[in-house]
Amino acid sequence: MIKNLLHLSLPAILLAIFLSPLSAQDDFDLAIPGEDPVEVKVPVAANAEPAAGSVSTGEVNLLEMIKAGGWSMWVLGTFSLVVIGLLVYCIIDLQKKNFNPDLLADSLHNDMEAADLDSALQKTQSSGNCLGAVMTSAIHLIGDRGYEILDAEKLEDAMSGASRKFNRSRVRTINYFSIIAQAAPMMGLLGTVSGMIGAFAKLSQGGTGDPSKFAGNISEALITTASGLVVALPAIFCYFIFRDRLQGLAAETDESAESLIATLRRTVVNYNEEQE
Repeated sequence: MIKNLLHLSLPAILLAIFLSPLSAQDDFDLAIPGEDPVEVKVPVAANAEPAAGSVSTGEVNLLEMIKAGGWSMWVLGTFSLVVIGLLVYCIIDLQKKNFNPDLLADSLHNDMEAADLDSALQKTQSSGNCLGAVMTSAIHLIGDRGYEILDAEKLEDAMSGASRKFNRSRVRTINYFSIIAQAAPMMGLLGTVSGMIGAFAKLSQGGTGDPSKFAGNISEALITTASGLVVALPAIFCYFIFRDRLQGLAAETDESAESLIATLRRTVVNYNEEQE
């Protein structure tokens, strides 16, 4: 349980990096051994106006970073919100109670020992979980073909198909993490190219004497690349964590369903031997 919580909390920790404010300093101290520290100031052009989109204060918060990053930061911000939404959804949805609840498994085990398919069908149809979907498919097939289907390969195919159908939307949801993990760096690179184009355009207009004129474009170029990577890293971690989680839950459900069918098979065999 603790291991699962650690795995599920790792993406949330990584996402917090994107939401945390960045701190920067315009001044720094240069210390020389044996001498007093010397304060070094970054030279600023006289009468220079802050460039549009540039950061004018020492503290860089999230809003200022978005403004400095330009239009692509809004797209990356949307990506980050999607990642958070998918993260919350997967944490809530990928739980054992939605796949192989112990209470349903124990109740179905008693029904399989008694070969009471009607009672089992009522429970599986109203369960709304993966085990219920798999066993519903198996019970319907047994009801149509008779108990001889217990030894047929068609029953296993029907159960596997029901499991894949139940988890199809969850696989698609988890794949969105992979899409965002690939799209976010590309969007950051597009913002970088846009910022560099703007910076060179300012240089071509005679901005070499005043760096503040194209500082905003340089900020856009640097911030968008970093932001794209910050969004992509949690997304790729979430993809692998939740993909493995889903595969584990689906495999556990399939094993439980196979065990229930094996119990029903033993019950039928014992009944036939008693009749003989």
